[in-house]
Amino acid sequence: MTAPILIIDDEPGNLATLRAILAPEHALAFARNGAEGLAAARKHHPALILLDVQMPDMDGYAVCRQLKAQPDTSDIPVIFVTAMSEVGDEAAGFACGAVDYIVKPVSPALVRARVRTHMSLVHANRLTHYVRELESHQLKIARLSRIKSVLSGINAAVIRIRDRAALYDEACRIAAEAGGFDTVWIALRDGNRLRPAAWRGASAERLEQVLAAMAQEPDDELSAPRRALAYGHAACCNDLSAPGQGGAPCADARGHGFLSLTALPLMLGTRAAGVMVLYARDAGYFDAEELALLEDLAADISFAMEYIAQEERVNYLSYYDAATGLPNHALFHDRLGQIIQSCKHDGSHAFVFMIDLDRFKRLNDALGSRAGDQVLRIVGQRLVDGLDRPCTVARLANDVYVIAGTCGANENLLPLIEHAAALIGPPITLHDREIHLTVHGGIASYPRDGADADTMLAHAEAALRQAKSGGERLSFYSPEQNAAMMAKLELESLLRRACEEQQFVLYYQPKIDLGSGRIAGAEALIRWIHPERGMVSPAQFIPLAEESGLILAIGAWVIASVCAQQAAWQTAGVPVVPVALNLSAAQFGQGDLAAQVASQLAAHRLGSDLVELELTESLVMRDPAGAGQTMHQLRALGLHLSLDDFGTGYSSLAHLKRFPFNSVKIDRAFVTDITTNPDDAAIASAIIAMSHNLRMLVIAEGVETAEQLELLRSKGCDLIQGYYFSPPVSAAAFAAMLSAGQGIALPLAPGQQRSVLLVDNDADMVAELKRALQAAGYQLLRADSPQAALETLTHTPVQAILCPPPPKNR
Repeated sequence: MTAPILIIDDEPGNLATLRAILAPEHALAFARNGAEGLAAARKHHPALILLDVQMPDMDGYAVCRQLKAQPDTSDIPVIFVTAMSEVGDEAAGFACGAVDYIVKPVSPALVRARVRTHMSLVHANRLTHYVRELESHQLKIARLSRIKSVLSGINAAVIRIRDRAALYDEACRIAAEAGGFDTVWIALRDGNRLRPAAWRGASAERLEQVLAAMAQEPDDELSAPRRALAYGHAACCNDLSAPGQGGAPCADARGHGFLSLTALPLMLGTRAAGVMVLYARDAGYFDAEELALLEDLAADISFAMEYIAQEERVNYLSYYDAATGLPNHALFHDRLGQIIQSCKHDGSHAFVFMIDLDRFKRLNDALGSRAGDQVLRIVGQRLVDGLDRPCTVARLANDVYVIAGTCGANENLLPLIEHAAALIGPPITLHDREIHLTVHGGIASYPRDGADADTMLAHAEAALRQAKSGGERLSFYSPEQNAAMMAKLELESLLRRACEEQQFVLYYQPKIDLGSGRIAGAEALIRWIHPERGMVSPAQFIPLAEESGLILAIGAWVIASVCAQQAAWQTAGVPVVPVALNLSAAQFGQGDLAAQVASQLAAHRLGSDLVELELTESLVMRDPAGAGQTMHQLRALGLHLSLDDFGTGYSSLAHLKRFPFNSVKIDRAFVTDITTNPDDAAIASAIIAMSHNLRMLVIAEGVETAEQLELLRSKGCDLIQGYYFSPPVSAAAFAAMLSAGQGIALPLAPGQQRSVLLVDNDADMVAELKRALQAAGYQLLRADSPQAALETLTHTPVQAILCPPPPKNR
């Protein structure tokens, strides 16, 4: 919100007048007296205060002094608007810290101009330092009326002038006419010499001669201007008739009847960029106070020089890229429009080639932004220098360049585009390291692909996106590609709304323990239920979420939802099992994953054994060192970590040993044909054996047939997941499965005897049942108590449990 202008006046008529003048352009706040004004200043922290002097409870001078005494309001510029018009009144106002003084009745044009001037200073550069300087200058003006007019004139010039030459000329004019200096000149550094910038009371030829003579002076003979340039402080000669006052400027002044001279450095940052020299007729003319004020005058000019330099820099950055010096989007758009207009007149064609540097963000993160900027400059210079026809080259974004030019109506653009892309290919040597860059590019042409700059740029960008998503290096625009990109953009917009409205639900696919046949866990799988499109496939929206960055919000929602659901099941008495959730690369690399999971576990009072995390090999290997650190943080919380899709990525035993995984998931690609393809069966056997040697559990996903289950079970696989037992189901359906104790009735393995567990301590019954069961081929296991029975079940599978009925209530 824009800071308002605060108007403090006890007269309603004055408030109404100023409201009418300023309200169309500015936000306003009002106060009827000094106390209200001070409170309003603290509350609104206005950009500017218009303050009356004559008020009943506290006059404007007192209000201004209090404003300047408080740290939170001292930087707010104050303009007195009052009927008090004596010279002493204005000086008193400036002495209080005001930046301007307007006498009533006010001129609307004057008020608007003064307010606009001061608001532009506030908004353009946040010039709190300037405000303090201006306050200091105004206090000095009140003490020395002779220099006051000079400083006031210079300050007015600073506010209104935005051209260096005009500023220098005005400064010399004011110093000569208002300050009474007969000769004034300004010279600026130009390499090792000085060049004239402005002058009064001397001719251009005379000044050129003085500066030429200065250039010939020995280094050990520092005249006043050279001392000012060398040390950045004012240098004064108060008696040019005295011995030892050497140097060309002093000689020039003496030769024209002057006896005093001062040189004021004009600073740009910490370096003197020029010097302002003033001649006076009388010896001893420049006393300490006057020199101090003249130094302030030079500081004002220096400030204006810096402001103009900054403004020029801002104007430059409005059209050029700071890192490369190439045209930016605004200038490129303008030039492309000119190219298209020219083509319309002469019937020629034009092209736009948009280039994206692959993996530049990773390079920038690894080498640092300074090295990244150097790479960007080299690429830009290669494109500018290497193209074989006149073209406009611009940088539009971090790693995106664009080239525009004219071409023949039937010209094959591919050689030109290939050449431009090849210019970026040669290695870049930076800090004794070779950097290899590859690119993707998109091309659009006029008039086939668009009739204006906006359309051409949009279609080149669409072609670039198609090249990146389709795995092509270069792509020409086509309407079909654009339609697909528009559909993708629409889906992204819907996905953003889905995140805001939480249109997601979680489904749960059970994991079956192949030792007991019971449900031992589940994997949480996100589903998007769109209010109009219905169920949106994860294959559609998950890659888009990762590309757009929305995966971070979705991942956080999944963690919170899984924890909330587990807590709800516990409260409802459902026999919960661990639930695994998948992590994305962006989520894993975010840095606060462990804290995020720990926060959710604590918020829902869950044990860490009820949540498991699944990571893919490719995710871990993007940054092995960082991944290892994050995984150890997660393990320190007691979380179970599973390596997902094992066998499809690096699949290295060394990687398994390096990271603290608890389990390994065999990818469905090796399960689908495991009963018919010996290679898949061998790979599955190797993964199981390797994982067990490392004391890891093995989970096979995508199990859809009894034959697949039996083969995996025979090879020692610990758990399976797939449609053979159940597809992903809703939370309510999975809870029902857990409550009903659903599972798979596993057939006996070869050589395994069927067992019955008897929970009873009656010896006669045990003997009788033993004979009967042995005759039927069963092994009888006995437990004297329920606790003993549970202990037996932890290490021995049984097919049935026999126990006596509970005693009847009497």
